[in-house]
Amino acid sequence: MFRGEPENANRQAADWLARLHADDRAPGDEAAFRAWLKADASHADAFDRASGIWDAVGGLRGQPVASAPPAPERLSRRAVLAGGGALVVASGLTLGWQDAHAGTYRTGIGEQRRLVLDDGTRVMLDTDTSIRFRARDDVRTLSLTAGRIDIDIAADPRPFVIEAGERRATAQAARLDLRREGDRIAFTAIQGSARILSAGTEMSLTSGNRIAMAAGRADRLDRPEIEDLVAWQSGRLAFRDETVARAAAEMNRYSRRALVVSDARVAAMRLSGVYRVGDPEAFARSLALLLPVRVTADDDAIRIQAAG
Repeated sequence: MFRGEPENANRQAADWLARLHADDRAPGDEAAFRAWLKADASHADAFDRASGIWDAVGGLRGQPVASAPPAPERLSRRAVLAGGGALVVASGLTLGWQDAHAGTYRTGIGEQRRLVLDDGTRVMLDTDTSIRFRARDDVRTLSLTAGRIDIDIAADPRPFVIEAGERRATAQAARLDLRREGDRIAFTAIQGSARILSAGTEMSLTSGNRIAMAAGRADRLDRPEIEDLVAWQSGRLAFRDETVARAAAEMNRYSRRALVVSDARVAAMRLSGVYRVGDPEAFARSLALLLPVRVTADDDAIRIQAAG
């Protein structure tokens, strides 16, 4: 789970808390966690501190996050080692393969949906997404009105055309990730390739590459970290040196209880980590642990401000 350059113990402890609270936690995760605890004496103390903050702010009902955590009693390293930390956190997402017919498909805020289209193409719709699929004798066409999809195009003699506003991608058999926010469009070739038509120019998008397009801006081609890119499909978001403002905006796509970052100092702070979607409370707990911020909440919003 923890690859790349070493991070500080507090950061690693926060990541382990998120992993151990996940609904898909596996025995291998617990073994890896025990190994991490034994690797350095500071790890156990960091995990106890992180667990204390997690427990202390569990409700987030109008109370500020404590600046110093109490002695951990619930999900401590001792409870995990004793087998008492098997918690399940509901994601708030609806998942499941369904038979689909050509037409329009939508998801609401916090909902994800998997479909198998008439031609055998598999599509996963992210939160707040709308698509329309039409198949004719000579072409298959899918329009992305808003949101994000992962599409695994079934092999077929007919080309598969994906429309997103004025941009389009054409492929025969490929797996693509597409995202649309107004006039901002991003196509990523996860497997296979596609031809992209943008502003009258056609280009080839090969496996592992992404092209980002927006009105009034030159198209940008890069190679994203694919594992991070597709994390949303398992109900998580991966951030690497991202601003708090941008991370909160991403988290807000999955919940009606908004994370509000009105403090410019906090908005510019940066974080890295993997967070569950649809769980803004857990995200706020992590920020309180990792950054000098104070969190308060009511039924409608969770507010994040600079501490002190």
